[in-house]
Amino acid sequence: MRPISLFALLVVLITAESRAQVNVSGTLLGADGQPMALSHLVIEDGPTDDTTVVVPVDALGSFAFTLHRPGGYGMYAVGVHHQTLEVPLILTSHEDVSLHIELAADSFATAIDAARLISPAVEDTIDMVRRPDGTFAVSVTATADTFAYRISGVRYTDYGWDYTSVGTNQDRYAFNQRGPFWDRIDDYLSVLDAEEGEMVEVVLDPAAFPRTLSQAAIHSEPSFVAKIANIYLDVEQRGRRIDKATDGNWFAAAIRFFRTLRRESAAVREQIRREENMLVRHWLILRYFDEISHGYGRDSRRLAREALQALPPDSPLWSYEAWSRTGASNIMWTMHKAAKAPELWKAYIKKVVEAHSDPDVRAQFLSVGIYRAHDEGDEQKMWRYYHRLQAEHPGTFQAERTFRDFDSARIMQPGNPIPEYSFASLDNPGTTISSDSLLGRPYLIDFWGTWCAPCIKAMPSLEKTYERYSESGFEILSIALLDTPEDIQEFREDRFPMPWLHTLVEREDDPSVRATFEITGIPRPILVSSEGIILAIDEELDDDNLLDAVEAALSEDN
Repeated sequence: MRPISLFALLVVLITAESRAQVNVSGTLLGADGQPMALSHLVIEDGPTDDTTVVVPVDALGSFAFTLHRPGGYGMYAVGVHHQTLEVPLILTSHEDVSLHIELAADSFATAIDAARLISPAVEDTIDMVRRPDGTFAVSVTATADTFAYRISGVRYTDYGWDYTSVGTNQDRYAFNQRGPFWDRIDDYLSVLDAEEGEMVEVVLDPAAFPRTLSQAAIHSEPSFVAKIANIYLDVEQRGRRIDKATDGNWFAAAIRFFRTLRRESAAVREQIRREENMLVRHWLILRYFDEISHGYGRDSRRLAREALQALPPDSPLWSYEAWSRTGASNIMWTMHKAAKAPELWKAYIKKVVEAHSDPDVRAQFLSVGIYRAHDEGDEQKMWRYYHRLQAEHPGTFQAERTFRDFDSARIMQPGNPIPEYSFASLDNPGTTISSDSLLGRPYLIDFWGTWCAPCIKAMPSLEKTYERYSESGFEILSIALLDTPEDIQEFREDRFPMPWLHTLVEREDDPSVRATFEITGIPRPILVSSEGIILAIDEELDDDNLLDAVEAALSEDN
């Protein structure tokens, strides 16, 4: 047998590598079917290693990019004056993909009463002055040879939030690659050329905003790529309708919620029943458990068991779900609750951990296996999964969270002293709240944020506990993360008074505070004794458990 030459080997390797790649090309257009002033695609692969591909779109609206392998990716399509479109990009083979996307236009207020300028060069927002012709203007001093800005008060979404937008006068637009996601980050900036120290006039003309009404549209070849993306959008919208049904009077909202849930659940189950393509059918089932089902009922049980038996453990769908650091694990937990079939559940976790090529998927399934084994009292399996997670996926969210919850070396566990801390009081400037100042009374540390739905859900329990035990010496210290004083004040005025101690972690201090208190997610309640010793933490303080734990802490003091 003749030995293979180095040149021939290189040809083989290059050919194999090119076959492993997936080429994607197509168009990204605006709501009017024309190219936008500036637009991009952003392709993300997982919350850890992984790949972020930023794809510029040319003046004709065309793009092309190459991914190194098939799999499940998160894709954002963004364009000036258009709504960011988030969809999955599921690639099952090395076949070239043709993709054509039209974005929906931003929704701009028809009557603008006030507008504010926001700029990286300016510390605070600046109110713009309304002029007799209906335009707004403000003059600012340029601190460099360009002045970049966005406008607040002009753009809205289905949720009614006031998002920022690029303006209507600029020399060009600039793209912010830090993360044009969720329609809230500053994806584009208006840029004016200037001389450093020059006064620059920024003019906003509300009439210049586009008013085209449309919905996003996606087409592809092969067709299943767009079909999966469109299913994502459809089921997500159904989930939003369910969420919105809870608005208003609680009794009417409860009736509206269950009616909406029943209607939307039936619609998605009918789609699943009629779907013949197994990949698409499995995708519908995952979307159902992510957006619609709460894990109850015979239909949910049947679908969960089908997924655990028929969904391939190496499916690229799991790669997309694991793109969010808790996406796959949350779906698996809901399916587990619905299936009521422990053996199916445990067998499927083992198959995915052994078969899936995506490390993000394996990390999330190992994490689920750890918590499930812990709940069942299977210490041997729990520690087997735990040590594998720590060894094979160090530094991941899952490794850090399970270390926080189970490792004997963790700081934040009952019996250990609370770490030393010192924060400035939010309500009383000049006053310091510290681990020393709170000695002598039991108290609860409440890590939270006005933006955190689970934190808000826990608020009635906190207020009930404080009302019952504050006169007995119990205190609460709420520590807000990634928040603003204005948002906290508004929340306390409009939602919950929270009549206890408050502080706000400055954004530059957020990483060190999270490291000190081993925070991987909030809310994170920590009950501390009058001697500064941790008594209970996290799930031990859920709902009514909090009342019992505080009562026990006060009894020990007496």
